[in-house]
Amino acid sequence: MFNQFRSVVETTIGHLIDFAQAKAWLVVASSLLAATGTAYYTATHISINTDTEEMLSEHLPWRITRTAYKEQFPYFTDTIVVVIDGATPDIARDSATQLVGALRNNNAFISDVYFPSNDEFLRRNQLLYLDADELKALSDQLSAAQPFLARLTQERSVVALFDLLDEALEYGIDGGTGALGPALRRIGEAVDQLNNGDEIPMSWQALITGESSETSSASSGFRQIILVTPVLDFSALLPADPAIEAIRKTVSELELDIHHGVNVRLTGDAALSDDELRSVIAGSQIAGIASLIMVVVCLVVGLRSFSLVAATLVSLIVGLIFTAGFAALCVGTLNMISIAFAVLYVGLGVDFAIHICLRYRELLVQLEPDKAVRESTRDVGTSLILCALTTAIGFFAFIPTAYRGVAELGLIAGVGMFISLAVSVFLLPALLHVLPTPGGSRRMPKLPDYIAAFPRKNARGVLAVATILWIFAALSIPGAKFDIDPINLNDPAAESVVTFRELLKNPEQSPLSIATIADSNRLAEELVAKLKAMASVSSVRSIDSFVPDNQAEKLALIDDLALMLGFDLEPAETPSVDMQQTSAAIGKLLIAINKIVQQPEHELHDHVLVVEQALSRLQQSLNALSAAQRLERIAQLDQKLLASFAPRVALLQDGLDPEEISVESLPTNIRQRWLSPSGHYRIEAYPKTDLSKPGEMKRFAVAAQTVLGDAATGAPIIYLGGSDAVKSAFIQAFSYALVVITALLWIILRSMKETSIVLAPLILAGLLTAALSTALSLPFNFANIIALPLLLGIGVDGGLHILHRYKTTLPGHGNLLQTSTAQAVFFSALTTIVSFGNLATSTHAGTASMGVMLSIGIFSTLICTLLVLPAILQQFMPHDPS
Repeated sequence: MFNQFRSVVETTIGHLIDFAQAKAWLVVASSLLAATGTAYYTATHISINTDTEEMLSEHLPWRITRTAYKEQFPYFTDTIVVVIDGATPDIARDSATQLVGALRNNNAFISDVYFPSNDEFLRRNQLLYLDADELKALSDQLSAAQPFLARLTQERSVVALFDLLDEALEYGIDGGTGALGPALRRIGEAVDQLNNGDEIPMSWQALITGESSETSSASSGFRQIILVTPVLDFSALLPADPAIEAIRKTVSELELDIHHGVNVRLTGDAALSDDELRSVIAGSQIAGIASLIMVVVCLVVGLRSFSLVAATLVSLIVGLIFTAGFAALCVGTLNMISIAFAVLYVGLGVDFAIHICLRYRELLVQLEPDKAVRESTRDVGTSLILCALTTAIGFFAFIPTAYRGVAELGLIAGVGMFISLAVSVFLLPALLHVLPTPGGSRRMPKLPDYIAAFPRKNARGVLAVATILWIFAALSIPGAKFDIDPINLNDPAAESVVTFRELLKNPEQSPLSIATIADSNRLAEELVAKLKAMASVSSVRSIDSFVPDNQAEKLALIDDLALMLGFDLEPAETPSVDMQQTSAAIGKLLIAINKIVQQPEHELHDHVLVVEQALSRLQQSLNALSAAQRLERIAQLDQKLLASFAPRVALLQDGLDPEEISVESLPTNIRQRWLSPSGHYRIEAYPKTDLSKPGEMKRFAVAAQTVLGDAATGAPIIYLGGSDAVKSAFIQAFSYALVVITALLWIILRSMKETSIVLAPLILAGLLTAALSTALSLPFNFANIIALPLLLGIGVDGGLHILHRYKTTLPGHGNLLQTSTAQAVFFSALTTIVSFGNLATSTHAGTASMGVMLSIGIFSTLICTLLVLPAILQQFMPHDPS
């Protein structure tokens, strides 16, 4: 069977080469012309899809649930989450309000902006959402502060502020709340900040409400979150980029930066995809160029001929263009994994040309150039076809699985192997015909006899060591891990990733919540109760969360508070800065403070000491300035202490006119996010712990599924379901590849013994790869899991070449490692390693891990092919030199 196959292959290849050499210039010109046209078609028709969900079959249960969820509530996908961190809660809120107002005017790139913290309905009813006890405490606090707030509202100036503090100290006015001391300390710290050049306004939120700075921080007052729905341009390479750039431009124009106490960052689905695509493109471009350069270096070292290197490179580039053209024509849209096909092709597509060129150089010693080309291509043609088949099978094995992302890569790269084969047996001979015959010594350098003969002469020892490695590697397999979090595939330094991980630390802001939909309010209430009872859930939200409890009691409290505060909080015009009055107020306040400073036992002593030191420094600095500079400095003091006062009072005043709330009275912008037009209720559960910690996400997802079953959705469910699908796809693909490759080898070789001899080193290489990944703490993930099935297909290539040479034209000394075939296997593996190895430099962690895993696998395969396989052949198919 093998001999018949070999005869047909050699005859067919002979005819192709005869034509290629007879019409060499025509073949070269037409190939280059076709490649040029294909390159243009590819550039104008190919696109990239960054949606990681789309890399898995839409028929998976969790994807069906996700699709139904997105149809009912489309506001929570492809969003940009704008995270605003302020030096104070006031700055964070005011900056967010500014940004929201500007973004809502940009209809070209932004379709919706949702900022719950400043929603008109929620502002008006903010006090209703406090617990009754919290509202009572706030009411007491505001009642005590009413004279202070009323006077400062009517006369918003530093003079009025310092006069109020002076009176409070002079007459011991505190209202029994104990708030005067903390207020003095905050004002003193603010003045001291100004002395040190910090002009960021002091926060009045905590001063008005009586919160401590720790409480304010814990309630995330320093952070505001805006949800932006971008207008996505899917015809562009970066669909969300116009919206992202519009947001960044607006942020810059509003001067929302660190210098003004604000840090604005972007994350969310759209921003993560945008950053990921940028890192993938940048990494692939760099890896592609670096791979080509390093492959050229390897070719120069291995082939030692300009003609052979040039012919190989032209064949490689033409084949790559044709493969890209196939991708554009038959796939159209690449994903985050299939975009790596170019690097894979560079690493693998050059192998066929290397085998032909090295055999050609070997035959030049005894044959004329054209005949040497013909005979070398015919000699290795059989094994090249088998190698193309086995490598393609390794890629094609993923096509029947649910892992569409790798299935597309498998289809493109698998077809690419046949394109590379066709180019190598048709275009390459034509190029070798028209290019100068390689000069210099035509004898190939060979390994020293003692090295080349090592596997043959020490076969039993090599196999004993291989058996021990086999056992230890197999025992390490249970330690292999799979990383279910696709965020770990992104560039870890990307702004969207860093911000995403920060949000995970606060359960109330975690983007890794779990959601579900219920078709009735009764069912929604039941599910909410069950979710709240879960130990792993911190809180559960539904549309009922927007209907406060105890409304009658709270409305009465708020009415009393409004009656007491409402009229007095009407703002008056801001007076102009008066230098003399301000200086006098500072001096007067210092006199009152110094009285208490002299009393170490006074309860306000430590607080007023902070103010005394700060105001004394300020007074000294004012005395050293000119009149104009003093006026400017006092204006800065006014801004520092009072700039955020009016907005906080306005916010408080907005909350003094609430109304009774029901589900029906909720505004559309809130209702549509929790109750769909078709009557489906959305429920969202938030985790109690940081889900970035190992195992926490899986535990949270599994626990939620015990309550919600297949109706659960959200990032943790998607990640867990995706990982299960990928692992299942890996098992299927590896099984398919092993069965089909084994069957193909048996059909061609007609010998189970020879088939086993070829496969045994590959199984060992696969076990070593998995063991090394465990030892190096390199988990399998959505990207690098393609390694083992692919290595099975790639690894068979070298084994077939070695077996074919061993059975046909083995030198009399029997040393396989001194043949051009072994050299071709070595340099093919070397070019593949340097090609894949360059992926490891990518900023995209998934691409990098794929490069590392494939490099480890190819290296393991090379060692097993050149050491273990010759030992097996010597032990079980001994060669008789006679």
